Amino acid sequence: MRVIVVGIGNPGFGDDGVGAEVVEALKGRVASCHLLAPSLELLEKIKKQNLAIVVDAVNLGLKPGEIVEFTFEKGKGRERFGAPSHTISLEEIVTTGYELFPEEMPEKVIFIGVQIKETPPFTKELSQEVREAIPEVVKKIEKLINFQNG
Repeated sequence: MRVIVVGIGNPGFGDDGVGAEVVEALKGRVASCHLLAPSLELLEKIKKQNLAIVVDAVNLGLKPGEIVEFTFEKGKGRERFGAPSHTISLEEIVTTGYELFPEEMPEKVIFIGVQIKETPPFTKELSQEVREAIPEVVKKIEKLINFQNG
């Protein structure tokens, strides 16, 4: 099974860098990449994969470090990935991919979001709450990959 983990966010803006940190924690164990922001470039990264897992910071008014998960599956109803944190939402990107490249898109795209505490510019430091969520996100990804393979 072909799996990719895509971390999204700017590591120079505090908690927004959580996606990059998760990718770094998984380095060498699963195909992965990092994008500064969601864009149509994401489609090129996830096409021809069986499963894509996207990790990003979210600001949904939850407790800092709280983890949310949404799934988008080929041929199923559109499900919101939460409030867009950038100029184009993940929902719009994935939906576009399924419409333009139905045979090349993953059967499933799973979004894992981590609630931010703060995103101060020009710092690579994550808040304690977000940093403590990283091992849990990594475990979720490992379970998802093992479940999908098993």
